Amino acid sequence: MLGRALLLETALPLLPALVLAGAGGMLIGTGYATLTGGTVTVPYAALLVPVLVYACCLLSAATALPLLHRSARPGELRYA
Repeated sequence: MLGRALLLETALPLLPALVLAGAGGMLIGTGYATLTGGTVTVPYAALLVPVLVYACCLLSAATALPLLHRSARPGELRYA
């Protein structure tokens, strides 16, 4: 249960933030490329950046799962 909560608490807030940042970055990149090149140029490679950042963030959260399971065992819990 804790593992699913960790992944959901990472994935759900991160998705709209990366969509908004990716759209803003694409808008700025397209505007800059249009200003410098004179024609409308769309940097399609920039669309991969939010996808890769999202995958890296989920991967880093997933690597914490074994430590979470190990530290949340009842035998490992200490009472103060």
